[in-house]
Amino acid sequence: MARLAFVSRFHSPLRLALATAFSLGCAAADAKGDDAWVGCRAADPDKRIVSCGEVIARGDKEAKQNRVAAHVNRGGAYHAKGDFDRALADFDKALEIDPNSAAALADRAAAYRAKGDLDRAIADYDRAIAAQPKSAAAYLGRGGVFQGKGDLDKAVADYDKALELDKKSIAALTNRGRAFRAKGDLDRALADFDAALALEPKSAQAYLNRAALYQAKGDLDHALADYDKAIAQDGRLAIAYNNRGLTLHAKGDFDRAAADFSKAVAIDPKYARAFLNRANAYRGKRELDHAKADLEQALTLDPNLAAARKALDEVTKQLAARAAAPAQ
Repeated sequence: MARLAFVSRFHSPLRLALATAFSLGCAAADAKGDDAWVGCRAADPDKRIVSCGEVIARGDKEAKQNRVAAHVNRGGAYHAKGDFDRALADFDKALEIDPNSAAALADRAAAYRAKGDLDRAIADYDRAIAAQPKSAAAYLGRGGVFQGKGDLDKAVADYDKALELDKKSIAALTNRGRAFRAKGDLDRALADFDAALALEPKSAQAYLNRAALYQAKGDLDHALADYDKAIAQDGRLAIAYNNRGLTLHAKGDFDRAAADFSKAVAIDPKYARAFLNRANAYRGKRELDHAKADLEQALTLDPNLAAARKALDEVTKQLAARAAAPAQ
């Protein structure tokens, strides 16, 4: 049987809180009647783009601090929309105005990270840390880039520094836990996930992290309990149903596993690995026709999913052998 497609990566926002908090609060133009500035600090990206553009169009009529903030805020909005090139252009402009803006440097680093330009991201985080050495978020961001590069020791060192500066940083605890897990230090990873949950006991993401850790340790009952809690906190997480399904599959409960994979693909119809996993549950149930249909769908969604291709070949052969077998 094909190997199950366990998913343990959890995606966190690429844009760091440092830049958001700083940029949205630094503008000097706080007049209640200034609609452009109100919009430039709005949560809605489209509104922020338009309103920050109005502020930027004022040019030198705005103070230097405000012009930097407007470019950083608009750049953050472009980043949120996935338009990284326009985001970078705004951050570049902010840094032309103030080369030492920690907010602009941190946001530009996050944009480089999103584009996969990790070396330039690290360079900007280095500068952000130099400009604002007590910024936990900058260390957190740089640690994430080091982790992305596979340099886990440097990542852990940065998360340690972030926690030294902000002992209640759930993101630092969570990311350090992931780094420890990647290093094979499951006990220290578990301690970090426990600490994150102590700080935020209603976090679905934190339960997912700990559940995946228990799953890696082979502690399926604790993994199931944490997946249950994650789903209770947020029933829209396809990955939670997928990974709980894998845990149930490992325990031999193919019916409940298939039901969880069905939940995952209902939430995310493009979740190729969930289709692959449901196919494997159907194979466990000897429902080869259903398995074949799911494997074909998995490959339609992800033609490079080698495990699905191998499984489809096996199922196709099994179905052919079944068809050729003499009737009993």
